[in-house]
Amino acid sequence: MAFDLVVRNGVVIDGTGSPGFEADVAVEGERISAIGKHLGPGKKEIDAGGKVIAPGFIDSHTHMDYFLVLYPHGNPVVNFGVTTIVIGDCGASCAPVPSESEPLQVLVSYLRRVLDKYIDAKDWKWQTFPEYLAYLRGRVGINVAALMPHSPVRLTVMGEAAYQREADPEEMAAMKKMVREGLEAGAIGFSTSPRGGPAVHAGTPSTFATQQEIAELANLAAEYGGCFQFNGFGNLLKPESGFPGLVEKVRARMIGNEFRLRPGEKDDGPRGLAYMEEAKNKGKDIYGVVIPYEHVRRFGVEDCFFLEGLPTWEAIRQPADGLRRQLADRAVRRKLEQERIQGAGKPGLPEWLGWERVVFERMERADRKSLQGKSAAEIGRLTSKSPADAFFDTWLEDDLRSRCLYRGFANGHPDLLARMIKSEHGLIGTDVGAHLDRFFWHGAPARVLGYWRREKKLFTLEEAVWKLTGFPASKLMLNRGLLKAGYPADMTVFDPDKFDDLVSKELPEKVDASEVNRHPPGMQAVVVNGKVVVEEGESGDIFPGKVTRQELCVPAL
Repeated sequence: MAFDLVVRNGVVIDGTGSPGFEADVAVEGERISAIGKHLGPGKKEIDAGGKVIAPGFIDSHTHMDYFLVLYPHGNPVVNFGVTTIVIGDCGASCAPVPSESEPLQVLVSYLRRVLDKYIDAKDWKWQTFPEYLAYLRGRVGINVAALMPHSPVRLTVMGEAAYQREADPEEMAAMKKMVREGLEAGAIGFSTSPRGGPAVHAGTPSTFATQQEIAELANLAAEYGGCFQFNGFGNLLKPESGFPGLVEKVRARMIGNEFRLRPGEKDDGPRGLAYMEEAKNKGKDIYGVVIPYEHVRRFGVEDCFFLEGLPTWEAIRQPADGLRRQLADRAVRRKLEQERIQGAGKPGLPEWLGWERVVFERMERADRKSLQGKSAAEIGRLTSKSPADAFFDTWLEDDLRSRCLYRGFANGHPDLLARMIKSEHGLIGTDVGAHLDRFFWHGAPARVLGYWRREKKLFTLEEAVWKLTGFPASKLMLNRGLLKAGYPADMTVFDPDKFDDLVSKELPEKVDASEVNRHPPGMQAVVVNGKVVVEEGESGDIFPGKVTRQELCVPAL
């Protein structure tokens, strides 16, 4: 009798970190049936000769809550071999839905601010969190591990008071009941955005909650073996923020977003690692979500952030005609450069990483298109000018219309970022579904397996696969992440020499429909619960994803 699927002739890297070995993988139904040489025939077969067969990758932090409705196949992450995502992060999601119009509008406005403008409640076909999971069931191409989000719960229970004050005992009881219902329905944990987190979340309902409220709701998740996710990781290192005190009250495993190197705060990388190690020694499991890229910031003349706050810039920036004349003056340029170096005034960028980081992304004049993609430092070398003069001259030659970018606005120190990525306290995430104009990190698995493994030699191939599969599965308590007989058949088939992220080669303008459907080189096939959902760069119209903790997680002890 034939297997349902056989992937043949590949090198099996099983997600444990153990050495790879040549074998076939056979699937019956939703599970791996056998791994070995010369297995019997399959109703469908994939020839993985020269390729790796690995577990499906796990994305530990996304905002694909409504993105899944728009792109149910799981694009853009499924294109890169991701078979399981976490949603509901940072206390933000599209369920539960407040029944009153003003709290609903507050939720929609908040989601448009922290995710993007595509959020539209008129298309929501659910009210409660269990109804939301029921809607996703049978409609998604990848597995969805959902967190119960704090702000929609607060808005649904408290109405307008959710963004005005603390909860009273009756409201607290109602919130606990709602969170418990979500956990019973299949949430893998609870998430929040506490007061003092990222500025984009300022004023959201969860920031009005006390530490006690947050801890009580998080500890409900602990009862189900679930996790507690929060944003503002850097505040763990600031006792005055109250975050360390919150951690002491929480019994669940904890995941903080985003563990990154902010400008001027590079020491927070090593300090964060030390904090999590010390917490582990005290019996607290805390992990930080790492996006394995340097961040970029786009800018033009209207928002040249690294000059903002410098006294001379603030004096000359308006009107535009006067600015052109001023920037042509070498003495003014020297003064700007001196002020930048000295940190005069109130500089908008607290840490300067060099003119190599300032890139002319788009030139408007046809005779200057050859400079697109070049940094100010490169142009300086080509023209025998200082980098600052090269920047201002090029800008003026393009009538100050150029669009530029700065590479390394966060995570700008590769050596420190490498330590964070490799650490057993760092979980790889993407934030995909949010900030579509500037967060382009959906190719994170390829970034780890390509740039960090092939180019920087940070991992062996087996270690890199483990980092994306068995490791996050163990921290999220998922019954995934391994190639093993009896396990769910979530798999990738890829060429380890060609698999590469696309963003590093071509930064998109935004994450639109074209970008969502762009497939990377080297990814041959993606299998979710025994079904081939991606093959040779095409997503199939098949939706085998699981969406509840009961299906996705190992049972709580």
